[in-house]
Amino acid sequence: MGMRPGSTPRLANVERLRLLAMYEIVAFHVSEQRLPVVAGLGLPAFLLLNNAFNCTLSERMGTRGFLRTKVGRLLVPWLLWSVIYLVVQLVERYRHDEPLTEGFTPWILIGGTYDHLWFVPFSLFGSLLIAWVQARTSKLSHGWMGLGALLLGAAVTASNALVLGSGAVEWPLLQWTFALPAVPLGFGLGRLLLATDAALRRRLAWIASGLALVCVVFGLMFVEGSPPDWDTVRRYCVSLALVGLAIVWPGPSDPVSQRVAPLLFGVYLSHPLLLRLYQAAHLPVPPTAVLALLMFAASALLVRVLQRTPLRSLV
Repeated sequence: MGMRPGSTPRLANVERLRLLAMYEIVAFHVSEQRLPVVAGLGLPAFLLLNNAFNCTLSERMGTRGFLRTKVGRLLVPWLLWSVIYLVVQLVERYRHDEPLTEGFTPWILIGGTYDHLWFVPFSLFGSLLIAWVQARTSKLSHGWMGLGALLLGAAVTASNALVLGSGAVEWPLLQWTFALPAVPLGFGLGRLLLATDAALRRRLAWIASGLALVCVVFGLMFVEGSPPDWDTVRRYCVSLALVGLAIVWPGPSDPVSQRVAPLLFGVYLSHPLLLRLYQAAHLPVPPTAVLALLMFAASALLVRVLQRTPLRSLV
């Protein structure tokens, strides 16, 4: 059966990569330490895939329908969780006799009331930008648009490495600056997914993967002359290569990925709260990988429960 116009192929390995990326994000939040092997790849990989899907969804749903869905899907949970985490912080500060308003600035409008909530307004910003660009370029060649967006993303990644290396940027601008390259890079990947010519899609995905790996090798050879924040470049390059390979090699579907992947947004929003509760109970602290798996599983279970209640708007 052929694909419908505007549809994208089922990419099982992309879903598995999203699961791995979220697990790495949770692991960093529970320990502020990077896991071995996948160190630091979770956030850029998740951002790249999120924006790639924004591109394909805006094409399939139309700009108006896509934006209406995105605003409802992102803004309502963000507002609700911002209130929840605000209450948590106020209660903790009251218990410790600390100033209740300390740390709350106008930056919460793009960062939320807890460190990790910056992702939601940034995701909404990326959705709006990608939908706008897609609406104005949908008739142009997917191949050329994809290649141009990938090159633009590479330039933004390099320039942002210079900014981040200065150490002068703080939350939430720090997170927004780091995440910005994922918008053009993700848009470029999305245009590759929209290409009806499978050979073209594979060829450009291989090119993206190859260029990313070349950047990594080049950086390892010339560390002294690398950008001030070479780690930013490394994380994006390796993540781009992994995403490109997942597009080239879609893999067979499995029931676990299909059931867990739709829960990831709720897992991201809720896992810091469960971690707070776990720490407040003074329970034993296992190794980072184990604690991250525990928080991931507990958050996924919570999301499944909330989806079946009137509180499903939270997730």
